Amino acid sequence: MSNVPERHTRVLVLIEKPLVADVVRLTLNHGTFVTRHARDVREACEVLDAWRPQLAVVDIDGFGDQVVRRIASWGPPGRDRLPVLAVTRRGDLKTKLAAFDLGVDDIMTLPLSPEELLARVLVISRRGIGAVVALDPVLKIGEMEIDIVNRRLRAG
Repeated sequence: MSNVPERHTRVLVLIEKPLVADVVRLTLNHGTFVTRHARDVREACEVLDAWRPQLAVVDIDGFGDQVVRRIASWGPPGRDRLPVLAVTRRGDLKTKLAAFDLGVDDIMTLPLSPEELLARVLVISRRGIGAVVALDPVLKIGEMEIDIVNRRLRAG
């Protein structure tokens, strides 16, 4: 079992492209959310069962419909299903409507804006799991502070 405090929302990131996964993880890992990255379906299933995430961000281009449907229908004890934010490189309406039919809660087109990603994950977590999330917009890495809302960087 995880030793993550309950005030953090656990987010599974199922994205093949390392750069995109890193952007998602950096955007969300700042005190409000904690993420685990899965590179393939096997690893995602292990994270789902062992870590019990409360939300998932899934690249629907990299994984088949069955995987997205399976993740969207998975639910921890006491919950109906796992809220899912899908990301895609295809921004056409047909792709987006198909994603909603698979059970995703929201969808974003790549490349994505970190601020918009954070806003959408906050909304999904509030609606999907009832998490009242207080956003701390400042990410601290060593002596560096990154204000993600105001787009400011302070060093030293």
